[in-house]
Amino acid sequence: MKAKRARYRERTWAPMWAWLTLGTAFLLSVGRLSYELYGIAVLGGTPADGSARELALITGGLIVLFALIIAVWMCLNVEVCSDHIFISFGVVQLVRKRIWYKDIEGVRPTTYRPLRDFGGWGIRWRGNRTAWTIRGHQAVAVKLHGGREIYVGSMYPQRLAGAIQAAMRTAGAGG
Repeated sequence: MKAKRARYRERTWAPMWAWLTLGTAFLLSVGRLSYELYGIAVLGGTPADGSARELALITGGLIVLFALIIAVWMCLNVEVCSDHIFISFGVVQLVRKRIWYKDIEGVRPTTYRPLRDFGGWGIRWRGNRTAWTIRGHQAVAVKLHGGREIYVGSMYPQRLAGAIQAAMRTAGAGG
């Protein structure tokens, strides 16, 4: 199998407010659990009753949960390859989608209103439109045969649309 070679790559990180919200929730959770552990250890609780172990497990679980959220959801990756567009969330890219050029009718950079048009950021569906976005209000609208549209969030939508169009021309000429 031939290795996938990207012609264009873009990684967009979640906005600062998302990081601050996640960080605050993490610090409050760990802080509260640490306070409970301190109360058990210093103020007379005994580790033998299992409370300290349970709280330590909960704290460890929270650390793992927040690490997973960061790894899976805190960035949007877009790669323009020789025969498809590859979109994924997170550094581990568990949530992903391929859009084959043969299925594309057209591509255009666009400005949209994420809250009004899709109800927010992330993977959102509205009728025959789907959005894969993480921040901002700019995207590339990929129109598929059959009328469906996929909005791919981008900090540089003109550049992304140009890369997709160039790759589609090359793929069409070669295949």
